Amino acid sequence: MDPRIALIDQAKSSDSMWDVIVVGGGASGLSVAWDAVSRGLRVALIEAEDFCKGTSSRSTKLVHGGVRYLQKFELGLVREALTERHLLLENAAEFCRPLRFTLPTTAWLGKYYYRLGLGLYDLMASSGRLESSRLLSATQVAERLPTLQLDGVNGGVSYSDAQFDDTGLAIGLVQALSNSGGLALNYIRVERLLMRFNQVAGVAVVDQESGDSWEMRSRVVINATGIFSDEFRNQNGVECEWSVQQSRGSHIVCSRKVLPSQNALIIPKTKDGRVLFAIPWMGHTVIGTTDVAVDKPEIDPQPTEEEMRFLLDEAGRALGVKYDDVLSRWAGLRPLVSKKRSKVGRSNTKSLSRKHIVEVSGSGLISILGGKWTTARAMAEDTMDAAIKVHGLKPKASLLPF
Repeated sequence: MDPRIALIDQAKSSDSMWDVIVVGGGASGLSVAWDAVSRGLRVALIEAEDFCKGTSSRSTKLVHGGVRYLQKFELGLVREALTERHLLLENAAEFCRPLRFTLPTTAWLGKYYYRLGLGLYDLMASSGRLESSRLLSATQVAERLPTLQLDGVNGGVSYSDAQFDDTGLAIGLVQALSNSGGLALNYIRVERLLMRFNQVAGVAVVDQESGDSWEMRSRVVINATGIFSDEFRNQNGVECEWSVQQSRGSHIVCSRKVLPSQNALIIPKTKDGRVLFAIPWMGHTVIGTTDVAVDKPEIDPQPTEEEMRFLLDEAGRALGVKYDDVLSRWAGLRPLVSKKRSKVGRSNTKSLSRKHIVEVSGSGLISILGGKWTTARAMAEDTMDAAIKVHGLKPKASLLPF
C-alpha cells in the first residue's frame, strides 16, 4: 500500500481521538508537534502544502541571537535566542554548525564600540564550543574577507554565531515525529474547525490530491500557520487580541568568488538601518536581507526589483557584486506580532519585536504567533505548556532532549 494512503487511513479512523492536532507544518508547527509527541501525547500534524514551503524554507540560514537587538536593548530576546542556539548546536549538530563573522569598521572608535557589544554577546551566550569575539586590524580583516571593497576600513571585530540547514532540520523533525508515533500529513487542507459546546473539538479536512474529506477529533487544536494565522482565525470566526504583520525579507545567491572565505561578512547598518549579511553557503554566497511591510500573506513571495537594487547597491559597495553575479533569489515573509488592527508603515517593520506570543481564544483554539527558526523549540515548549494548562492534558515525562 502507498505509505501516504496508509497515513490517510490512520487519519480517517473513526475511533481516533487525538490529544493534539497541529495546523501548519513550518518551523513552529513541526516544533510544537515534536514537543507534544515527546511528552507522550497522541499528535497529528496537518500541512496544506509541502512541509516548510513558506517562510521556514526562506530564511537567511542563520541560528543567532540577533546582534542588532543588542542595540535596542532587547536583552531578553537575545538571551533566549543564544540559549536556543546552544541547544541546536548540541542536539542538532548534523544540521547546525558554528560560523565565524567578520564586521569591518571605518569609524575611528567603531571597532571598540562593536567589540564592547559583542563582548556582552559572548557573556550572554551559553555555548563553550564557540570562539569569543576579538578585535581585528585592517590587515586581519583583509585576510578574512579578501574581496572586501569598503573604503577606509581601519579594522574590525570577529565573533561567532551559527548557520543551519533549514531543509535538513525540517525533514529531521518530520522523521522524528513520525518515528515517535506522531502523524504528519501534507497536502491536507483544514476547511473549518469543529465545534462542540462552543469549544474547538477538531478539524474538518480535505485531501488536496484526491479530494476526499473527513473530520478529525482532538482535545486541542493548535494554529501554527505562521503568516496565515490571521486568515485562519478570521475564516473560523475566532476573536484575537494579537495580529500578524508580514514583512518581506529578500535574498540573492551569488557564486563563491564573491566571498571566497569561511568567514561571513556582516555590515551592521545599511542605508535603511538593517543588517546586511554575506554568508558562505554550500559553495555559494547568500546575501540578505530586506525588511519591507506587505499587506497580505502569500505562499510564494518574490523579491521586487526595488529590493534587488537595494541588495545589489549594498553588496556592490561592500564586495563589488554586480547584477550578472546573481544566480538566484528568493523572498520570505516574516510573521511579526503586533496588536490587532495596528498599522505599521512600510519603513517600520524592522522596529517590530521578533518575540513570539501564545494566544488562547475563548473557544479554546491555541495560536502560536511570531518567532523564528532559532527560537522554535522554546516557542513549542511555551505553546504546549499553555495547552496542558488550559485543556488539562496529561503528558508523560519528556522522552527526548531536543
